[in-house]
Amino acid sequence: MNKIILFSFVLLLFPLSNSFGVTQTELGDDIFIFVQTTIRNSDGILVVYLESTKFSDLNLPALESFLDFEASRGNDPVITINGEQFQVIRRIQSYSFDSEQLVASTILSDVIDDKPTVLARFAHDGYTTVPGDTLESMWTFVRPVA
Repeated sequence: MNKIILFSFVLLLFPLSNSFGVTQTELGDDIFIFVQTTIRNSDGILVVYLESTKFSDLNLPALESFLDFEASRGNDPVITINGEQFQVIRRIQSYSFDSEQLVASTILSDVIDDKPTVLARFAHDGYTTVPGDTLESMWTFVRPVA
């Protein structure tokens, strides 16, 4: 039994091993990213709350293209901070679980050339979900207005 648990643990860590470090975004970068993730049980009670400005697998060229498209869809506000103008793009992802799972990262992805592509990943401690749990991730992007 110990071998099975160890093997499962190694499999869970393997996808994280291809990351080449963590990037922390800060206001003033080309793109500032902030993500908040909540998990609620089937009664609506908060089970998990996570937030971060640190990301692995940050694909900036694909993310820029994604944000250009997202900005073209709506009325994302422009704010002024210290005399500089920034566009704020906020999007929410929701997911309902229908089986037990272990979740070890919050991922923003897009389909590029018919392939799913990770734009940004927030790797965090894993949490388990059960059927009926719901996940909501609010992604906030702040970028300078050109």
